[in-house]
Amino acid sequence: MKQRRIAFACLVGAALLLALAGAEARGAAVSDIADQAGQKLLPALRASDLLVEAGQEAALEASLGTGLRKEGLDGKRIQFFLGEQLLGEAGTDGAGTATLKWKVPRKAADYRIRASLNPADQTQEKVADADIFVAARAKDATLVVVDLDRTVVQSGFFSVLVGTAKPMPGAAVVLGRLAKDSTIVYLTHRPDFLAPTSKRWLTENGFPPGPALTSTMTTLLTGSGPYKAARLAAVKKTFPNVLVGIGDKMSDAKIYIENGVRPILMFQPDWSEHEPEKFDKLADELAALPDAVQVVSNWQQVAAICFEKAAFPKQDVEKRLRDTAKELRRKGKD
Repeated sequence: MKQRRIAFACLVGAALLLALAGAEARGAAVSDIADQAGQKLLPALRASDLLVEAGQEAALEASLGTGLRKEGLDGKRIQFFLGEQLLGEAGTDGAGTATLKWKVPRKAADYRIRASLNPADQTQEKVADADIFVAARAKDATLVVVDLDRTVVQSGFFSVLVGTAKPMPGAAVVLGRLAKDSTIVYLTHRPDFLAPTSKRWLTENGFPPGPALTSTMTTLLTGSGPYKAARLAAVKKTFPNVLVGIGDKMSDAKIYIENGVRPILMFQPDWSEHEPEKFDKLADELAALPDAVQVVSNWQQVAAICFEKAAFPKQDVEKRLRDTAKELRRKGKD
């Protein structure tokens, strides 16, 4: 079982690396390679979580396709269930997407929808159901937006695929405290077909429930920055009270600032690096960020910011980076 999981991770990881490597210069061609690599992983049913206003109409979507780029399967019937209640059925279009309009209950709550391929349309190898986490909230609800990789996960997503990923110490506890008064929104650039693995990992490691907003292969190729900027702007259009945004990329911090969200940068450089130029470069990048950015290295510091009004100004880390670069140059001259 472990060998199969590693093989699966290598296949997916290689395809994603190919796609991302060619995003700027030859995205379409590389995406075709990634698609071919993923043919054996699918067909599959995919669905994305929703953050919606309670009492309003929402579009439940599920897509049936093959390949990493989700080559759509047309004319299939997708059923949507809330518990055992059938909400309705919709047919897939040319892109393989089925959409069902649903009037969200007025009660602000979490609703777990199950998308299922009509039994009459099942293939020889049964297509598994897809879960949709619908967070229905009042417009004035407060939100906390957080990234996954190297923010709540110690490493990247590959370790999640092979079953070796560890959570950042204290991340689940701190987010659990924040979840008492706010909705946790997991905003990640991971593609949608990896959402079930991502959400299962969060549950198994004790993280509070919340919608996982994932990318598609199309938005994966546009880059993390543009994707997250668009998603966060869409969230704020309906829910303006986003209290804080937590991520590991400097582009995350910039996006939070641009959208009026208090930014916390989870910054963990490799302090064992021996090239002073790398520390200078990081220091310059930090210096270019607005002063409002808080720079932390662990979740205890995140808790101190959120609950104790502590401050971790970027200038402190910038100084340490420049001092480290100077010390490395001094040692190089000795």
